[in-house]
Amino acid sequence: QQTVYGKITDEEQHPIPATLVMNMKTGFQAYSDLEGNFSINGNFGDEIRFVRKGYERVSLLFNNENQRYVSITLYRVAVAIEEVKIEQVKLTGNLETDSRNLTKIDKAEILNAEIGVPKPPEKPRETPPPTVKQVGVLRYALSNVMNFNNLYKNISGDARRMRTQYRYEDLQDNILWIRKRLDDDYFTEAGIPEKKISEFIAFSFHENPQIVTAIKAKNLTKAMFLMEEKMPIYLERLKVK
Repeated sequence: QQTVYGKITDEEQHPIPATLVMNMKTGFQAYSDLEGNFSINGNFGDEIRFVRKGYERVSLLFNNENQRYVSITLYRVAVAIEEVKIEQVKLTGNLETDSRNLTKIDKAEILNAEIGVPKPPEKPRETPPPTVKQVGVLRYALSNVMNFNNLYKNISGDARRMRTQYRYEDLQDNILWIRKRLDDDYFTEAGIPEKKISEFIAFSFHENPQIVTAIKAKNLTKAMFLMEEKMPIYLERLKVK
């Protein structure tokens, strides 16, 4: 038995992480890392298959004794354009339910992006009154004295509820950003149950806010690297539960 090493990239030579690498004869599976590198065991004559959502499937026949390192290029699949109906989804407050519902909508969003449909304007948000931590005691007091609306929202609790709702919506948006880019297999292969994927992502955000910063910068590689650091901690907590 030999070990095949290699790197998986797209047409522009960008590394493709979380690609499923499978030995079709033995059933052994592996995944490419953040830099697209992989390794898998096989015997001469074994078929090695590379599968990644959104890309054409590639197979390699392991039949050369000197074939220890290979470079694999995956090509994006053509998107068939069809009628897409987008339903309005109301957040329920349940993390798992909302994540599943939003993931369904995201498929339409991806299709619209592919065919060049302009994105709708960002959801309007009323700015909540500033907090003491944000502006200091003096400016906070002045904002209430000079603006009756701010005073009412602070006294009634509306300001606190607004900030809580916005944080929840932002959390859902960030979870969605990750889930639409990584297959569930990426998480389940690491030992995270499928029904706990969104919970783990939210946990990793809490443990390391730099993950959210990476998402805002649209840096998937960094976000994956930082999340993977939190996987062992989360899995240990699951054992305790």
